[in-house]
Amino acid sequence: MSNRDEEFARVVVTHRNALLRYGLRRLDNPSAAEDLVAETFVVVWRRFDELPPRIEELFWLYGIAGRVLANLRRGRQRSMRLEARLAFEREGELANPRYTREDVEALLAALGELSPEERELIQLTYWEKLSYREIGIVLGCSEKAAGIRLSRARRQLRERLNQSSTEETVSPLRREGTDS
Repeated sequence: MSNRDEEFARVVVTHRNALLRYGLRRLDNPSAAEDLVAETFVVVWRRFDELPPRIEELFWLYGIAGRVLANLRRGRQRSMRLEARLAFEREGELANPRYTREDVEALLAALGELSPEERELIQLTYWEKLSYREIGIVLGCSEKAAGIRLSRARRQLRERLNQSSTEETVSPLRREGTDS
Protein backbone atom coordinates (compact mmCIF):
# COMPACT_ATOMS: atom_id res chain seq x y z
CA MET A 1 0.00 0.00 0.00
CA SER A 2 1.35 3.42 -0.95
CA ASN A 3 1.79 6.30 1.46
CA ARG A 4 -1.14 8.10 -0.22
CA ASP A 5 -3.36 5.03 0.28
CA GLU A 6 -2.36 4.78 3.93
CA GLU A 7 -3.00 8.48 4.54
CA PHE A 8 -6.38 8.28 2.80
CA ALA A 9 -7.30 5.24 4.93
CA ARG A 10 -6.34 7.22 8.05
CA VAL A 11 -8.58 10.12 7.02
CA VAL A 12 -11.50 7.76 6.38
CA VAL A 13 -11.11 5.94 9.69
CA THR A 14 -10.63 9.18 11.61
CA HIS A 15 -13.54 11.17 10.17
CA ARG A 16 -16.12 8.70 8.80
CA ASN A 17 -18.34 8.77 11.90
CA ALA A 18 -18.37 12.57 12.07
CA LEU A 19 -19.39 12.76 8.41
CA LEU A 20 -22.05 10.11 8.98
CA ARG A 21 -23.51 12.15 11.86
CA TYR A 22 -23.37 15.21 9.61
CA GLY A 23 -25.37 13.33 6.99
CA LEU A 24 -27.85 11.85 9.45
CA ARG A 25 -28.70 15.34 10.70
CA ARG A 26 -29.43 16.55 7.21
CA LEU A 27 -31.00 13.59 5.40
CA ASP A 28 -34.18 11.65 6.02
CA ASN A 29 -32.71 8.16 6.07
CA PRO A 30 -29.49 6.40 7.14
CA SER A 31 -28.95 4.95 3.68
CA ALA A 32 -28.84 8.43 2.15
CA ALA A 33 -26.39 9.52 4.87
CA GLU A 34 -24.15 6.54 4.04
CA ASP A 35 -24.31 7.52 0.35
CA LEU A 36 -23.31 11.07 1.28
CA VAL A 37 -20.28 9.79 3.20
CA ALA A 38 -19.22 7.49 0.34
CA GLU A 39 -19.64 10.23 -2.25
CA THR A 40 -17.72 12.68 -0.05
CA PHE A 41 -14.77 10.30 0.16
CA VAL A 42 -14.82 9.84 -3.63
CA VAL A 43 -14.35 13.60 -3.96
CA VAL A 44 -11.72 13.56 -1.20
CA TRP A 45 -9.75 10.89 -3.09
CA ARG A 46 -9.80 13.02 -6.25
CA ARG A 47 -8.76 16.15 -4.34
CA PHE A 48 -6.42 14.43 -1.90
CA ASP A 49 -3.49 16.63 -2.88
CA GLU A 50 -5.45 19.55 -1.37
CA LEU A 51 -5.74 17.88 2.05
CA PRO A 52 -5.18 20.59 4.70
CA PRO A 53 -3.26 20.15 7.96
CA ARG A 54 -4.78 17.56 10.31
CA ILE A 55 -6.29 20.19 12.60
CA GLU A 56 -8.42 21.45 9.68
CA GLU A 57 -9.22 18.10 8.00
CA LEU A 58 -12.69 17.66 9.44
CA PHE A 59 -13.75 21.18 8.50
CA TRP A 60 -12.44 20.66 4.97
CA LEU A 61 -14.42 17.40 4.82
CA TYR A 62 -17.55 19.19 6.08
CA GLY A 63 -17.10 21.67 3.22
CA ILE A 64 -16.86 18.87 0.66
CA ALA A 65 -19.79 17.01 2.23
CA GLY A 66 -21.85 20.21 2.10
CA ARG A 67 -21.19 20.62 -1.61
CA VAL A 68 -21.92 16.93 -2.28
CA LEU A 69 -25.14 17.27 -0.32
CA ALA A 70 -26.16 20.29 -2.38
CA ASN A 71 -25.63 18.21 -5.53
CA LEU A 72 -27.60 15.22 -4.19
CA ARG A 73 -30.62 17.15 -2.99
CA ARG A 74 -33.39 18.04 -5.35
CA GLY A 75 -36.43 18.53 -3.14
CA ARG A 76 -34.75 20.42 -0.28
CA GLN A 77 -37.71 22.63 0.60
CA ARG A 78 -40.08 19.66 0.86
CA SER A 79 -37.73 17.62 3.01
CA MET A 80 -36.35 20.33 5.32
CA ARG A 81 -39.08 20.04 7.93
CA LEU A 82 -38.82 16.28 7.97
CA GLU A 83 -35.02 16.40 8.30
CA ALA A 84 -35.11 18.82 11.19
CA ARG A 85 -37.92 16.93 12.94
CA LEU A 86 -36.01 13.64 12.61
CA ALA A 87 -32.87 15.28 13.93
CA PHE A 88 -34.86 16.60 16.90
CA GLU A 89 -36.29 13.13 17.60
CA ARG A 90 -32.86 11.46 17.23
CA GLU A 91 -31.35 13.92 19.66
CA GLY A 92 -34.04 13.11 22.21
CA GLU A 93 -35.00 16.47 23.61
CA LEU A 94 -33.84 20.02 23.19
CA ALA A 95 -30.78 21.09 25.14
CA ASN A 96 -33.01 23.56 26.98
CA PRO A 97 -36.23 21.84 28.11
CA ARG A 98 -38.03 25.20 28.53
CA TYR A 99 -39.23 24.89 24.96
CA THR A 100 -42.48 23.17 24.09
CA ARG A 101 -43.29 21.09 21.04
CA GLU A 102 -45.07 24.18 19.65
CA ASP A 103 -41.83 26.18 20.05
CA VAL A 104 -39.96 23.46 18.16
CA GLU A 105 -42.59 23.36 15.41
CA ALA A 106 -42.42 27.16 15.05
CA LEU A 107 -38.63 26.95 14.84
CA LEU A 108 -38.80 24.20 12.20
CA ALA A 109 -41.28 26.21 10.17
CA ALA A 110 -39.07 29.31 10.38
CA LEU A 111 -36.01 27.25 9.38
CA GLY A 112 -37.94 25.99 6.37
CA GLU A 113 -38.44 29.59 5.22
CA LEU A 114 -34.70 30.39 5.25
CA SER A 115 -32.49 30.09 2.21
CA PRO A 116 -30.40 26.90 2.01
CA GLU A 117 -27.28 28.95 2.83
CA GLU A 118 -28.88 30.49 5.93
CA ARG A 119 -30.12 27.08 7.11
CA GLU A 120 -26.67 25.58 6.67
CA LEU A 121 -25.10 28.33 8.79
CA ILE A 122 -27.64 27.74 11.56
CA GLN A 123 -27.09 23.97 11.36
CA LEU A 124 -23.29 24.25 11.43
CA THR A 125 -23.55 26.47 14.51
CA TYR A 126 -26.19 24.66 16.55
CA TRP A 127 -26.08 21.06 15.29
CA GLU A 128 -22.36 20.70 14.57
CA LYS A 129 -21.39 23.29 17.22
CA LEU A 130 -18.70 24.86 15.02
CA SER A 131 -16.99 28.15 15.81
CA TYR A 132 -16.85 31.08 13.38
CA ARG A 133 -13.34 30.02 12.36
CA GLU A 134 -14.45 26.46 11.70
CA ILE A 135 -17.51 27.61 9.77
CA GLY A 136 -15.22 29.82 7.70
CA ILE A 137 -13.14 26.77 6.78
CA VAL A 138 -16.28 24.82 5.81
CA LEU A 139 -17.61 27.68 3.67
CA GLY A 140 -14.26 28.78 2.29
CA CYS A 141 -14.42 32.27 3.78
CA SER A 142 -12.79 34.19 6.61
CA GLU A 143 -13.80 33.87 10.25
CA LYS A 144 -15.16 37.42 10.14
CA ALA A 145 -17.23 36.73 7.02
CA ALA A 146 -18.62 33.58 8.66
CA GLY A 147 -19.63 35.61 11.71
CA ILE A 148 -21.32 38.26 9.57
CA ARG A 149 -23.19 35.65 7.52
CA LEU A 150 -24.28 33.85 10.68
CA SER A 151 -25.47 37.09 12.22
CA ARG A 152 -27.60 37.76 9.14
CA ALA A 153 -28.98 34.21 9.17
CA ARG A 154 -29.91 34.53 12.84
CA ARG A 155 -31.62 37.85 12.16
CA GLN A 156 -33.63 36.28 9.31
CA LEU A 157 -34.62 33.39 11.54
CA ARG A 158 -35.66 35.72 14.37
CA GLU A 159 -37.75 37.78 11.96
CA ARG A 160 -39.54 34.68 10.72
CA LEU A 161 -40.11 33.46 14.28
CA ASN A 162 -41.51 36.86 15.23
CA GLN A 163 -43.76 36.94 12.16
CA SER A 164 -45.22 33.52 12.94
CA SER A 165 -45.86 34.11 16.62
CA THR A 166 -48.49 36.38 18.05
CA GLU A 167 -47.43 35.85 21.65
CA GLU A 168 -44.04 36.79 23.07
CA THR A 169 -41.59 33.89 23.04
CA VAL A 170 -37.92 33.53 23.77
CA SER A 171 -35.92 32.52 20.74
CA PRO A 172 -34.13 29.18 21.12
CA LEU A 173 -31.24 30.74 19.19
CA ARG A 174 -30.13 32.93 22.07
CA ARG A 175 -26.94 31.38 23.33
CA GLU A 176 -24.77 33.44 25.62
CA GLY A 177 -21.66 34.72 23.96
CA THR A 178 -22.53 33.55 20.44
CA ASP A 179 -25.05 36.10 19.22
CA SER A 180 -23.40 38.72 17.04
